[in-house]
Amino acid sequence: MSSLTSFFESDFNTQREQWENALKSELKLTEVGNKATKKLITGASWPTLSLETKSEVHLNANENWKKASTTYVHLDQHEIEKVLTEDLGQGVRNFFFSGPDLNETKWKIIESTLTKFASPKELEVFILGGNYSSNAFKVVSNIISGQKAHDQGGHSIQELALLATNFIKNLGTQSEVYLGVYVDSQFFHNIAKIRAAKLLAHKILEESGKKMKLNIVGLTSMREWTLFERYSNMLRNETAVASAYIGGADHVQSAGYNSLIELEVDGAPDMEHVERSRRMARNTSHVLALESMLGVVEDAAFGSYHLESLTSALAEEAWKLMQTMIVMNDSELHSYLEKETATVREKRLEMVKTRRHVMSGMNDFPDVKEHLKLKLKKPTVFRVARIFEDLRLGMENVKQKPSVYVALFGEYGALNARLNFVKNYFELLGLTVNEPGHSELDIENFKKTLSERKEDIIVLCALDDQYPTISDTVSSVKAQHKYIAGKFEMAGFNNLFAGQNVYEVLQNLASKFEGR
Repeated sequence: MSSLTSFFESDFNTQREQWENALKSELKLTEVGNKATKKLITGASWPTLSLETKSEVHLNANENWKKASTTYVHLDQHEIEKVLTEDLGQGVRNFFFSGPDLNETKWKIIESTLTKFASPKELEVFILGGNYSSNAFKVVSNIISGQKAHDQGGHSIQELALLATNFIKNLGTQSEVYLGVYVDSQFFHNIAKIRAAKLLAHKILEESGKKMKLNIVGLTSMREWTLFERYSNMLRNETAVASAYIGGADHVQSAGYNSLIELEVDGAPDMEHVERSRRMARNTSHVLALESMLGVVEDAAFGSYHLESLTSALAEEAWKLMQTMIVMNDSELHSYLEKETATVREKRLEMVKTRRHVMSGMNDFPDVKEHLKLKLKKPTVFRVARIFEDLRLGMENVKQKPSVYVALFGEYGALNARLNFVKNYFELLGLTVNEPGHSELDIENFKKTLSERKEDIIVLCALDDQYPTISDTVSSVKAQHKYIAGKFEMAGFNNLFAGQNVYEVLQNLASKFEGR
């Protein structure tokens, strides 16, 4: 009888062969495009992402996955050496700098500090949105990506297709290339997306006859990040970093929870948050890479039916779309992206407005105690949360904020879910919602309570079958803005219910208090 080890090895090899054949079969590509396209991309069989050996791992201490990462959005010129020295001492070797924040003076200080306190061979410096270089260490400022599609709100297929298009257009004699893939809080989707990017890149190299080292860079997507509840961005970053490691990214950007405020707020940032934010960014790399060792196995997702299928779907659809994009000139491609991503943006916004896509702290479960007095810059990247943030920041500027009272009728326990729904609704604007802590069971007492309340906003809250019972009492409601929890229709009252356009209701309400 064969040993257990032999049995598992045989089973693994059989499964691996089946998956490779299935993947090649599923990814039969359609030849679309002109002769120039077909000259580069012939539509032959796909390369596979599968491991070359049964248990290939990366345990070398110098591997990139072991390098902690952090991102610098705003650097005080006088603090650069101190900040970088501290991060170097804490193990950071992958540095991501925001190009628009840099200038020649800052760059000289950065170059001097990194050269002085670290071995050049250990360093990987990435410039996001700028062009700087150094003779002392490697600087990457030309990451090829689908950034335009991503920043305009496009979906993953559009981003991957643009990435492939840009890669083909930039094929040259370089010995290595850096391809950027944006990762967000969609954990499994990110893994498949990075694997799909690898498939596309290997396919392009195979068909073009080029040979170069591929470096996949997992870039932070801030499309789902929020200004309010900024600490939730830590969780979003952790999810993105973890999925990038598992997906097989060679370099992974880790951004601090305060990065979005540093990017979008007009004015000097709160340095206490900036410093803590950077620390948490690098610690995220330490925990996920060094403690959890998420980057140790190459292609850890290999063999998962869900991830293989999703990888296949993303890669195949991106390939087809790439062949449409690559025949366009720059002007045509720009117009095409504007049109196509606009449709996706509207769908994203609709899902957030109706809470089909829940964003914790922004369109549900807000922290009403948080108050931010911020002046925002014009956004450069589409973010779904921005519309709710603008509403809440506008309400922050109202000197006499409206008061809200929820009038409860019926069994308190039965109304708890509906009560919390109502409170969440108005707390999205940063409004304090008052409720009695008990419910009325007597109609006369309920009517008296309504007549005595002086809040700007009154919400009736009862079970649907009890609303007809209290319909005669509503004449005593003196509030200017009246709502009813549920779909029961009552003259003079606006309905609040799950699935409706929350943003539209709140925007209409907020407009009534502008300038107050």
